[in-house]
Amino acid sequence: MLLKLFILIFLSQSQVLAGKSSSSSEEDGSSEHDDEEHGKGSSHEHWGYDDQEAWLSTFHDCSGKSQSPIDIETSKAIYDPSLPHIELEGYDLTGQNALILQNNGHTLQLSLPKTMRLVKGFKDVYLAAQLHFHWGTIEVPGSEHTIDDVHFPAEIHVVHYNSKYANMSEAASKADGLAVLGGFIGIGLRENDNYEKILSVLRDVSKEDSDIEIPGFNVRHLLPKNLDRFYRYKGSLTTPPCFQTVNWTMFNDTIMVSRKQLAALEDTLKIGQNKLLSKNFRTPQLLHGRTVLSSFTVDNHNPDDSPEKKPFPRSTENAGLSRGDLLAIAFGALFAVTLLGFSMYAFQQRRNNSKIKKDSRQNVIYKPATKEEV
Repeated sequence: MLLKLFILIFLSQSQVLAGKSSSSSEEDGSSEHDDEEHGKGSSHEHWGYDDQEAWLSTFHDCSGKSQSPIDIETSKAIYDPSLPHIELEGYDLTGQNALILQNNGHTLQLSLPKTMRLVKGFKDVYLAAQLHFHWGTIEVPGSEHTIDDVHFPAEIHVVHYNSKYANMSEAASKADGLAVLGGFIGIGLRENDNYEKILSVLRDVSKEDSDIEIPGFNVRHLLPKNLDRFYRYKGSLTTPPCFQTVNWTMFNDTIMVSRKQLAALEDTLKIGQNKLLSKNFRTPQLLHGRTVLSSFTVDNHNPDDSPEKKPFPRSTENAGLSRGDLLAIAFGALFAVTLLGFSMYAFQQRRNNSKIKKDSRQNVIYKPATKEEV
């Protein structure tokens, strides 16, 4: 009897300890749930972009009041001249070890070495972990953040964690744990050579959970040329578990790629056997009283605020044209001009011929035939 009682007590204690271990694992962010900002392996079966409402019941923080992304209302952004300039260090990886590019089932992700750092712009030094992208389709622009309710075709996030913590997993759940640099991607007339270093190998990672090594390059060139103009606010991861621990920096100037390059991002990567990986963006969340700061002022009379300096999104439906498109339009226009000229020449010739015939008829004198002639 005592032996049975001892076994029951032992089993109940084992279950309690197992429950505590599982709870602790979820609280410190080391659960199996994937998060692209964490840089963990793929386990996308636990959540997807098709049913974002389900995140709220499955992941507690996703229903918080400091969620990301947001709509940035430019008229309500508060200019803060005390915002320090951002300084990057170690972003030029040219000639260094190869980088791993992965299709993790949620996004296209490039792992980054922690030698890449944010050394100025924040209270602490932040170390790079990875970068990834969000995109839509040709009909549905896919940026996560919006400017005055307007989506951009795509968005890049470069994720860093606070150097005071041992690693990304530890930092992810800390209030000052993460700093993400975000950039809006638009469509221009020319290919972006810097983005081609990644986009040119997309077919090699088209399958979910596939990866490839690519040569190191200057990651700084994936961001806008001007890093001094940005918006800043406190937010969260934009994927589960939605920890509200991100210091967001969204740059004002748009990064331009060609329509062909964006199409490669929209149409190449797959989930599962044959499902297209697209529209991997979260809908904008409510501010709930949060303040959005701006490092610059918008002055209609300031030449620095010219249209090309503003993050003006271009519709993917009426997107910028590639070189091939421009050549096609040029040849089409030339053909139309030639056809018009030929038509005008033909019309003029017909008119001249008609006039000659008319004049000839007027010079002929008709007279009735006489009997002798008959």
